[in-house]
Amino acid sequence: MEPILHHGAPQGCAFGTIVALEWLCRPYRLLRQEFSTPQGPMLQVGGKLMNDCRAILRYLATQRRHLLGYRAGTAEAEQLEKLLDYLHEEFQSGEARMVLACARLDKVLAESEWLDGRKRTVADASLVAIIRWAVAHAGLQLAAFPSLERHVRALQGDPAVFFADAIETQRPAVSSGRFRGHLTPNALPLAA
Repeated sequence: MEPILHHGAPQGCAFGTIVALEWLCRPYRLLRQEFSTPQGPMLQVGGKLMNDCRAILRYLATQRRHLLGYRAGTAEAEQLEKLLDYLHEEFQSGEARMVLACARLDKVLAESEWLDGRKRTVADASLVAIIRWAVAHAGLQLAAFPSLERHVRALQGDPAVFFADAIETQRPAVSSGRFRGHLTPNALPLAA
């Protein structure tokens, strides 16, 4: 059976996970929870259940021959893991650290098309979700960081990002990936 993403909290990291699932172009389903879990989104794959956003993104980075990541044990994979941790920690550690993180990311993106400097990864999917949250809830003024703003605007024009926004706001959505539809909470039991 295809992976199932359990999501619900608006403006959360599930947004980036949906973007990454779309970019992978592998079949998946969504199950909207009407309550937000303390762990955030959960990804059910076969008999396994992942309930940490970074663990989900790390898993997705290993799919389709590392389309959105790198082979485990490589310097690139280690750098991507550190980048995911950096994004999540710096944007949740107060305004001063968030602004410093944006300044650092702005410098990186002034010299590179992608956040990791090599290719589109799960970090770019995570970034678009994090920036979306920071602008809406933490007062981030993205215009102060022109390269970061350019990158985020380019990502916002991506069909996968448009799809994730439509899913989150419960508007009609057309998948550019292989979304197989919504499940109801009682349609499938949670994995152990």
